[in-house]
Amino acid sequence: MFVFYTYINMQAFNHLHYVGIQRHAPEKPVVHIFDLDDTLTLKPTDFDNKGMSKDDFFDCARSFTPDGRITWLLRWLHEQGDAIAVCTARPPERLTESYQWLRKWLIPFDVLMLSTGVEASNISKQHMIKYLRKEYNCVGTMYDDSIYNIEGARLQGVSAIHIPKNEDYWTAHPETVVKV
Repeated sequence: MFVFYTYINMQAFNHLHYVGIQRHAPEKPVVHIFDLDDTLTLKPTDFDNKGMSKDDFFDCARSFTPDGRITWLLRWLHEQGDAIAVCTARPPERLTESYQWLRKWLIPFDVLMLSTGVEASNISKQHMIKYLRKEYNCVGTMYDDSIYNIEGARLQGVSAIHIPKNEDYWTAHPETVVKV
């Protein structure tokens, strides 16, 4: 399932709350976390996903372009020597297409993690943070469009910046946030 490019040394991992790939051994001391949908991606101006299922939304997201402001920041952090983890609530079966979208747009990353959907996204992302904390010296900042994921990161002691792009969706789909 994880055959991509042979020159990249990848390690697949599977956990109850997330799955993913580690492209490089964690040699960089700091890792920053970026959400994929509605953080790294930019929806067309007239796009409305309020009534869509997550699967339908993820199908549409294949054609979304990157948000230049956020990807500029990601690239700058990467150029400064920090690691990048892309952590998303996409389900495991979207791993390959998520990987391919990042590669298509030349977005550098060291880790790609997807939720298994067992828990709400803020719970899965807190588990992802715990994994990253074990692998790296420091988890820097999390960037996400979900206020619930931001609250979860802060409960884990990670600074987090809310990217308010999808407020209508999150208002219609609230999550309970508890520390894991």
